[in-house]
Amino acid sequence: MYSCPACGADAVEGLAVCRCGADLLLLVRLNGMADAWFNRALEALARGAPGRALEYLAACSAARPTDAAALRALAKVWAQLGKRAEARDALERAAEIDPGAPELEALRKALRPRPRKLR
Repeated sequence: MYSCPACGADAVEGLAVCRCGADLLLLVRLNGMADAWFNRALEALARGAPGRALEYLAACSAARPTDAAALRALAKVWAQLGKRAEARDALERAAEIDPGAPELEALRKALRPRPRKLR
Protein backbone atom coordinates (compact mmCIF):
# COMPACT_ATOMS: atom_id res chain seq x y z
CA MET A 1 0.00 0.00 0.00
CA TYR A 2 2.78 2.44 0.91
CA SER A 3 6.19 2.81 -0.63
CA CYS A 4 9.40 3.94 1.03
CA PRO A 5 9.68 7.73 0.82
CA ALA A 6 13.49 7.46 0.66
CA CYS A 7 14.10 4.80 -2.01
CA GLY A 8 10.63 4.11 -3.45
CA ALA A 9 10.60 0.40 -2.54
CA ASP A 10 7.06 -1.01 -2.75
CA ALA A 11 7.11 -3.97 -0.34
CA VAL A 12 7.41 -1.98 2.89
CA GLU A 13 3.95 -2.36 4.44
CA GLY A 14 4.26 -3.14 8.14
CA LEU A 15 8.05 -2.66 8.23
CA ALA A 16 9.52 -0.28 10.80
CA VAL A 17 12.68 0.20 8.70
CA CYS A 18 13.15 -0.13 4.94
CA ARG A 19 15.98 -2.15 3.41
CA CYS A 20 17.61 1.19 2.56
CA GLY A 21 17.58 2.12 6.26
CA ALA A 22 14.77 4.68 6.16
CA ASP A 23 12.54 4.90 9.24
CA LEU A 24 9.01 3.82 8.30
CA LEU A 25 7.32 4.02 11.70
CA LEU A 26 5.26 7.03 10.67
CA LEU A 27 3.81 5.03 7.76
CA VAL A 28 2.98 2.15 10.10
CA ARG A 29 1.17 4.57 12.42
CA LEU A 30 -0.65 6.22 9.53
CA ASN A 31 -1.86 2.84 8.33
CA GLY A 32 -3.15 2.09 11.84
CA MET A 33 -4.96 5.42 11.95
CA ALA A 34 -6.61 4.69 8.59
CA ASP A 35 -7.87 1.37 10.00
CA ALA A 36 -9.22 3.15 13.09
CA TRP A 37 -10.99 5.79 10.98
CA PHE A 38 -12.58 3.12 8.81
CA ASN A 39 -13.85 1.28 11.89
CA ARG A 40 -15.17 4.51 13.40
CA ALA A 41 -17.02 5.18 10.15
CA LEU A 42 -18.72 1.80 10.41
CA GLU A 43 -19.67 2.55 14.01
CA ALA A 44 -21.08 5.94 12.99
CA LEU A 45 -23.16 4.30 10.27
CA ALA A 46 -24.49 1.79 12.79
CA ARG A 47 -25.51 4.73 15.03
CA GLY A 48 -27.29 6.41 12.13
CA ALA A 49 -24.73 9.22 11.76
CA PRO A 50 -23.78 9.21 8.06
CA GLY A 51 -22.27 12.71 8.24
CA ARG A 52 -19.79 11.57 10.87
CA ALA A 53 -19.11 8.40 8.87
CA LEU A 54 -18.34 10.59 5.87
CA GLU A 55 -15.71 12.48 7.88
CA TYR A 56 -13.99 9.29 8.99
CA LEU A 57 -14.10 7.73 5.52
CA ALA A 58 -12.68 10.89 3.96
CA ALA A 59 -9.82 10.83 6.47
CA CYS A 60 -9.23 7.14 5.81
CA SER A 61 -9.19 7.72 2.05
CA ALA A 62 -6.78 10.63 2.39
CA ALA A 63 -4.40 8.58 4.53
CA ARG A 64 -4.69 5.51 2.31
CA PRO A 65 -5.78 6.63 -1.17
CA THR A 66 -5.58 3.11 -2.60
CA ASP A 67 -8.09 1.65 -0.12
CA ALA A 68 -10.87 0.55 -2.50
CA ALA A 69 -13.11 -0.68 0.34
CA ALA A 70 -13.01 2.74 1.99
CA LEU A 71 -13.80 4.42 -1.33
CA ARG A 72 -16.76 2.08 -1.93
CA ALA A 73 -18.02 2.83 1.57
CA LEU A 74 -17.52 6.54 0.89
CA ALA A 75 -19.60 6.20 -2.29
CA LYS A 76 -22.40 4.53 -0.33
CA VAL A 77 -22.42 7.28 2.30
CA TRP A 78 -22.38 10.06 -0.31
CA ALA A 79 -25.35 8.36 -1.99
CA GLN A 80 -27.16 8.04 1.34
CA LEU A 81 -26.68 11.79 1.80
CA GLY A 82 -28.13 12.47 -1.64
CA LYS A 83 -24.81 13.51 -3.21
CA ARG A 84 -24.90 11.29 -6.28
CA ALA A 85 -22.10 13.01 -8.24
CA GLU A 86 -19.73 12.66 -5.29
CA ALA A 87 -20.84 9.05 -4.84
CA ARG A 88 -20.14 8.25 -8.50
CA ASP A 89 -16.72 9.87 -8.26
CA ALA A 90 -15.73 7.84 -5.19
CA LEU A 91 -17.09 4.67 -6.79
CA GLU A 92 -15.11 5.19 -10.00
CA ARG A 93 -11.92 5.77 -8.01
CA ALA A 94 -12.61 2.52 -6.16
CA ALA A 95 -13.21 0.72 -9.47
CA GLU A 96 -9.86 1.90 -10.82
CA ILE A 97 -8.15 0.33 -7.80
CA ASP A 98 -10.21 -2.88 -7.56
CA PRO A 99 -12.12 -3.43 -10.81
CA GLY A 100 -13.18 -6.93 -9.78
CA ALA A 101 -14.96 -6.00 -6.55
CA PRO A 102 -18.25 -7.94 -6.48
CA GLU A 103 -20.44 -5.02 -5.41
CA LEU A 104 -19.30 -2.53 -8.07
CA GLU A 105 -21.99 -3.23 -10.64
CA ALA A 106 -24.81 -3.06 -8.11
CA LEU A 107 -23.47 0.25 -6.81
CA ARG A 108 -23.09 1.64 -10.33
CA LYS A 109 -26.65 0.63 -11.13
CA ALA A 110 -27.95 2.31 -7.99
CA LEU A 111 -26.08 5.52 -8.87
CA ARG A 112 -27.13 5.80 -12.52
CA PRO A 113 -28.91 9.06 -13.27
CA ARG A 114 -32.63 8.64 -12.93
CA PRO A 115 -34.88 9.72 -15.80
CA ARG A 116 -36.80 12.88 -15.03
CA LYS A 117 -40.55 12.61 -14.79
CA LEU A 118 -42.53 14.73 -17.19
CA ARG A 119 -45.26 16.86 -15.67
